[in-house]
Amino acid sequence: MLLKLHLNTITHFTSLLNRIFLSSEFPSSWKLAVIIPLLKPFKDPSNPSSYRPISLLSTLSKILERILNKRLTWFLESNNFLNEAQYGCRRGRSSAIALPELDAHIYTAISNNSRPYSIFFDLENAFPRVWCQLILSALHSYDLRGLLPNLLQNYLTNRYFQ
Repeated sequence: MLLKLHLNTITHFTSLLNRIFLSSEFPSSWKLAVIIPLLKPFKDPSNPSSYRPISLLSTLSKILERILNKRLTWFLESNNFLNEAQYGCRRGRSSAIALPELDAHIYTAISNNSRPYSIFFDLENAFPRVWCQLILSALHSYDLRGLLPNLLQNYLTNRYFQ
């Protein structure tokens, strides 16, 4: 979509994003999520738990979120702050890679007459339960300073939905 925009529009949008980044003020109107309930397949429409809430956000907000995510991911990856055993939400690392590695660990353990142990976590509905202050505190402990953590803090606070 962005590639189809006129160069002047892209220039103005880039300027807007740069001003937001430099001011560390995420626009409050971009923090609004419109929640739409979607019925899960083969579920009873009269049961409220049969619906999956979908958050619709501003397209401009989503673009800025993607930029912030790329910058934060680069910082965490380049400073080796992410554990090698973490596969979720990481580029080039997925369950398709984790399973063969787990298989190799099991094979090696069995070959060495030892017992392999593994722990799996399913963090269903984890995002709504995330303590934002803990995230920001962890980033501070990783020596992340300056505009990015300030903008992330502003982004994570005072969000609202309808």
